[in-house]
Amino acid sequence: MKTVLVVDDELDIAEAVQAILEEEQFRVVICGNGREALEKLKDLQPALAIIDVMMPVMNGYETIDAIRKDASHTFPILVMSAIQPPRAKAEAQGWAGFLKKPFSLRDLVDSVTRLTSS
Repeated sequence: MKTVLVVDDELDIAEAVQAILEEEQFRVVICGNGREALEKLKDLQPALAIIDVMMPVMNGYETIDAIRKDASHTFPILVMSAIQPPRAKAEAQGWAGFLKKPFSLRDLVDSVTRLTSS
């Protein structure tokens, strides 16, 4: 079973994503902020991380930078946000995809399936 790390400070969104992905046979680990995610990644090698941009403590961009500093973390990252981030940011950080909130269940499942099947 493939593991997906979901990093979002909005618990209702994180839990909705978890419920949807568990229906699709993924194991989902939720973190409320970037620092918590980095802590979890010491013991976890997910097939994919879904990271929100706007979070307290450590925002999504800072979290991705920290993840990418560790060469052992090669999993794809799917970014989600209510606002469209600058294309340069996506290219600089090497995102595998972007989901604009609110996103459809189909878009979520399609993106996760595509990014974890490689």
